[in-house]
Amino acid sequence: MAGKSASWLATQVLTNPESSIRYIWAKEPTTLERLLRALQWTPEQFAKETGLEIPSLSRPVDALPVRRYRIPIVDAGAGLPVWNEGGEFVILDLPELRGKPESELFAVRIQGDSMSPTYLNGDVVVCWTQGQPESGRVVAVHQHGDGLIIKRLQMVGSQVMLYSDNPAYPPMLLGEYDRVYGVALGMWRPVR
Repeated sequence: MAGKSASWLATQVLTNPESSIRYIWAKEPTTLERLLRALQWTPEQFAKETGLEIPSLSRPVDALPVRRYRIPIVDAGAGLPVWNEGGEFVILDLPELRGKPESELFAVRIQGDSMSPTYLNGDVVVCWTQGQPESGRVVAVHQHGDGLIIKRLQMVGSQVMLYSDNPAYPPMLLGEYDRVYGVALGMWRPVR
């Protein structure tokens, strides 16, 4: 349920729980979230039951360093994002981005309603090129001939399927020349 094997848990977490939890918090926050969901604990319950403080709970929010990320944006359906000065960028500080190099981040501006209600037309979805494209995750896929699209990845047997959150759109098979380019980490909704 946490997205990791039992051997990973035994060798990585159980051998040195405090260091492991701090590492997971900093480098794999989604793994920590899945672990808490699997345990059905809040961060406060986790700290109470294990005696391990999750770092964000042990420091006041205003003590956390602010890191502004300059992230290139590409419109859904357009080509790959370009890390150059001539492109469009968004500057954000989202907790999900912490610890990730700017060069591994890009954003996709949603066009249309295929991912509604999760993402609306005009929303900007921040993606990480090094994220694990696991079943159930929202991913940015470079679709051969159609540019980048944002879809939810699902494994159906041995096939990789891409689903829209809006049930009006049918699922599609990940094509032979399609490539998962990044995993969604967060979203920015412009003021409308």
